[in-house]
Amino acid sequence: MCKSFVHCLALPFLCAVVAYAQQNPLPALSPRPEPTPDVSEGRIKLDVVVADKSGKPVTGLNLNDFTLQDNNQPAKILSMRAVDGTIQKADPPVELILLIDAVNVGPVGVALFQNNLEKFLRQNGGHLAQPVLLFALTDKGLDGLAPPSVDGNSLAAKVAHLENRFRTINSSGGEWGINDRLNLSLMALRAIAQSEAKKPGRKLLIWIGPGWPTWDVREYPPSTQRQQDSFNWIVQFATRLREARISVYTPGTSLAYERFLQGVRTADDANIADLALGVLAVQSGGRVLNSATDRDLAAQIEHCIRDNSAFYTLSFDPPRADHANEYHDLMVKIDKPKLTVRTNSGYYNQTVEESSPANDRASSETGAAAQPVSVEQLEQVLNQLNGRSDAEAVRQLSGLALTERLNSAKLSIWKVGLPGTKAQQALVALADASAFLNPPPAEIPANAPPDLAAQRTMMAGTIDYLGKTLPELPDFFATRLTVHYEEAPRKSGKAAKNTSGGGPLDLTGSTSAAVLYRDGHEVVDGATPKTKKANANAEFLITKGTFGPILSVVIGDASKGQLTWSHWEQGADGPLAVFHFAVPRDKSHYAPGYDSSSFKDESDKLQQPTAYHGEIAIDQAAGTILRLVVEADFEPGSPMVRAGIMVEYGPVEIGGKTYICPVRSVSISRGPSFLGFDSGGKPTLGPATTMLNDVSFGEYHMFRAESQVLSPGSPAPDEK
Repeated sequence: MCKSFVHCLALPFLCAVVAYAQQNPLPALSPRPEPTPDVSEGRIKLDVVVADKSGKPVTGLNLNDFTLQDNNQPAKILSMRAVDGTIQKADPPVELILLIDAVNVGPVGVALFQNNLEKFLRQNGGHLAQPVLLFALTDKGLDGLAPPSVDGNSLAAKVAHLENRFRTINSSGGEWGINDRLNLSLMALRAIAQSEAKKPGRKLLIWIGPGWPTWDVREYPPSTQRQQDSFNWIVQFATRLREARISVYTPGTSLAYERFLQGVRTADDANIADLALGVLAVQSGGRVLNSATDRDLAAQIEHCIRDNSAFYTLSFDPPRADHANEYHDLMVKIDKPKLTVRTNSGYYNQTVEESSPANDRASSETGAAAQPVSVEQLEQVLNQLNGRSDAEAVRQLSGLALTERLNSAKLSIWKVGLPGTKAQQALVALADASAFLNPPPAEIPANAPPDLAAQRTMMAGTIDYLGKTLPELPDFFATRLTVHYEEAPRKSGKAAKNTSGGGPLDLTGSTSAAVLYRDGHEVVDGATPKTKKANANAEFLITKGTFGPILSVVIGDASKGQLTWSHWEQGADGPLAVFHFAVPRDKSHYAPGYDSSSFKDESDKLQQPTAYHGEIAIDQAAGTILRLVVEADFEPGSPMVRAGIMVEYGPVEIGGKTYICPVRSVSISRGPSFLGFDSGGKPTLGPATTMLNDVSFGEYHMFRAESQVLSPGSPAPDEK
């Protein structure tokens, strides 16, 4: 019985994908601020606005003026950063995100929004005080109109030519029309939160429109599944908006939202009305600015900016959670009279097992939190292991969790200095778990972002490479060595212990196979791969499509999704240009899931295309892709928790010529374990477990048909 997690890319005809990317313009490319390290100590950060009775922001407060309560219990504030707008300015500047909602209003409302928005953008001669990011929500989904800019006149010109792009969805009622508008709106908000989470700093999102339709399910009792789905969405939006540091504002909406401001603790309490725009705005630390009758949008936006000209960022660590999605009320108090405080009203705490890699800390063997370390700090630890035993080195490394990506060059060097094989394996597992994180600040060159023309030139070079160079790759063989890691079985009474969401990753075996790349397709040699198992019952993660097809598919998908500038990154031979992409589910050919020959129809349900995002690191001169990252965005309620692939490419020699091919890959999946079958013969899925593959490619050689001419009477060679 074969049972395993699978990363799979549907492989459409290579030329068709490249042709689409060549014939269709790329989506709007947007410069993104360079990542900067966050000095806050706590895992949760709260942006806090303090105002006097007139509504004016209050400055000059210090840490001792603040008191934080978590579920009515005192919580220790670990750090405070003040922004007063003059001496202490926000770094990076607070980003203003303006979204025109053409889905939930009629044509008259859209035209009114356009005129008022142009008025705001053109004031002060078009010189904006902070970067503005412009979106529109249409019947086709979220539309990025322009990258972040302080040029108000340029942005106003974009707004002035929107008529042909807007078509409002039927808002006259009916189940289909309501659900369509609700889903489009929520998908747009999720996409913005997901994209903004990659950027440092605070953001203000002004949703220009009354919001999407919701209804009180107490009047229309929902199914248990629908309540669970609603609860999953509530948890997701609360978490994503907080992690992206987005406060939502809306110029006006029905006051009915005020009945649903209290946090939702369980699925039984979930109500679709808890996802109303006004609810999400207030819970995120934002506001409903004015009533729907106040149509001076420019004044409302100005009010929002003044409202946030000064603020404080507090950080703290949440307590250990007893169960997943454990709701916690938050309250920040000021030890001064007649002041009001606005910040996130609550958060959903997670058990160590279910926490995300970006926000969780692992537990060590003793159950204490694993120590988060930077790459530089890890090097110091490794230096202290000189002369130690292999077992001691393993113990030390198992108690660490990297907060930055450890690159392959350093990993290769540092492995050599470790005392034994098991310590080397522990270091590899530690490095692989960091493969999807940002690099250390020292590896991010301080170069200015390229302008949009230069960005398009880079991407055009990449598409040209895919269209011309990849199809010319010869048929070749390569050896693929896969080292499998799996979440260690948890001892009784022990907490989960891994930054990826489970126990420590233990080596479970390795697989060596010859991979044939022929006619643009990747085929594993028909002979049985050589497999070594440390555990006879171990399940293995399978990754398909790592060679050329993954590049073409991702570029083809990204050309129909969102593609933005991210940052420069130091490569082996110079700076690499890194772009961020996001692909919606309906454009996706990425299908991670749980695959088992025993599941039959159930397997298909667990392996469906999903939305995904990632990064592409490009050699700007040659157009070659040297690093590719793909991470799935599963829908709430999906049995899969996490799936990601990272592939590194480098020069290899094949048949006397040099080509850019995969040299290393890391794949990670977290999803349900397989427990067996119930009395009805259906598969039973257990708690989530993590699997990871460390893959290296080598021994590239040309694939040729070999023949031998024998003279009459010569003995035939033994068949192989």
